[in-house]
Amino acid sequence: MLARWIVSFSYFLESSKRYKRVKTSIYNLLENPRSKIKPFFDFFIIFLVVLTVSILIYDVKNRLPYHFEVIENIAVFVFIFEWLGRFWISDNLRLRIISYYERKLELGEKPKLFTILKIITLQKIQYTFSPMSIIDLLAILPAYRSFRILRIFLIFRLFKMFRYTKSLNSFLKILKDKKFELNFLLILGIFAVLLSSTIMYVFEGGGENPKIHSFLDAIYWAVITISTIGYGDITPVTIAGRVITVFLVGGGFLILVLSTSVVTNALSEKISILREEKVLSHIGKLTNLIVIFGFGRMGQVLAAQLKKSHKKFIVVDISKENLAKAREYDYNYMHADASSYDTIDSVVFKNDVKKVVLTTNNDALNLSILLTIKARYKDLAVIARANSYENIKKFHIAKADHVIFPYQTVAEVAVEYIGNSVRFDAIDSILVQKDTITIDEILISKGSSYIGRSIDEIGINKFSVTIISVLKEGAKDEFIFNPDHYTYKFKENDSLVLIGEEKDIFKIKDDISRQMI
Repeated sequence: MLARWIVSFSYFLESSKRYKRVKTSIYNLLENPRSKIKPFFDFFIIFLVVLTVSILIYDVKNRLPYHFEVIENIAVFVFIFEWLGRFWISDNLRLRIISYYERKLELGEKPKLFTILKIITLQKIQYTFSPMSIIDLLAILPAYRSFRILRIFLIFRLFKMFRYTKSLNSFLKILKDKKFELNFLLILGIFAVLLSSTIMYVFEGGGENPKIHSFLDAIYWAVITISTIGYGDITPVTIAGRVITVFLVGGGFLILVLSTSVVTNALSEKISILREEKVLSHIGKLTNLIVIFGFGRMGQVLAAQLKKSHKKFIVVDISKENLAKAREYDYNYMHADASSYDTIDSVVFKNDVKKVVLTTNNDALNLSILLTIKARYKDLAVIARANSYENIKKFHIAKADHVIFPYQTVAEVAVEYIGNSVRFDAIDSILVQKDTITIDEILISKGSSYIGRSIDEIGINKFSVTIISVLKEGAKDEFIFNPDHYTYKFKENDSLVLIGEEKDIFKIKDDISRQMI
């Protein structure tokens, strides 16, 4: 009966949108590195840690004012809430229970209560006794002032900062990758300390050296010497002690050099990965992102125009030579294989991407990326470059929203210039030579006061802009060129294509954005 109730409750939670929404919110607050709110929560926790440790240290020899105790109680409440939140999101137990139940149904067996309870308890116990969970729990203990001995655990609040400081976490991960080399050096150091301290104690611990009273003194001397610090409070007095000191200093220097070399090499190997993680974390907070796959000549020109138009974009390329230029112009970039699904997943699928532009000089690669994206998101706009005329049809079959054939485009521009050179020069002068004039697109989102009103009513005429066309309600081909300023009423998801002074277009965008806040 209880097993059936647990299974039913698991199905109820799986179907509950509110439950998933709340759990997702807690996950975004505590764990999701791409969440916009997580950095603020991390800063708040670090602030609480520093503040409460300061208060607890002050409390050792002073009587705390009442408001300090209130701050401590608030901090402890936050720490408890944090631990309970992490305990909750540490595992999707409902999915494990449902999976176990359905597997039993396939076998024609009844689910066992003991197995279900085992699934629940094992996962939660595993999290409870994980290192970071233990640190979180120990960080709460100093709040119970009746147990003075628990004050020693206030140091664990400082360890909580490891969780919230990305640079420390990244450094620890680097050291973990070099665990074998560092363990070897640690064992070598321990062996050197034990050997030298034993020799020192044998030759000078029998009364020859008045400063060595126990084997612990010899160990202290060995550690200070091998670390090349040498306080001078314990010095050898016998020839054997001085000889071992020379060898120990040399060995300590060698160990330190090797350790530094291991860490330096690990940092150099991981620096690109750390940078990519930082870039992914940054672009995860952006909206309406444009992704450019390929940073050759065409990609570089496109990126320059996007930056000029203040668009948010990221460049992805496998060529370090190409990305050197992206680094020079301070673009967001990733050194990655564009044909890899993991790259597309981390850059496109996990971010708020508005458009994808494929500008590599390899049609097979462009087609592969296009098919991967469209297989998952059919409505995501993808603009593809075709390097061969024969492949244009393939891109259209693969549902590319627009196909660019550079050579044909150049030819069409040349023909246009030959036939209408005056008009062409005029447009070129406006868009290229005058930096203050630009063409841009503005989306009328849900909730905008522009909806249901005409161009004249919203007052666009007071700005130095001209509405070239309106893309109706997000449709791809329903354009209204030069819409009537009095009769056309804007609808939700209409897109305005404007040409005019850049500052005026930004004023209109700012006016729309303030309405949405």
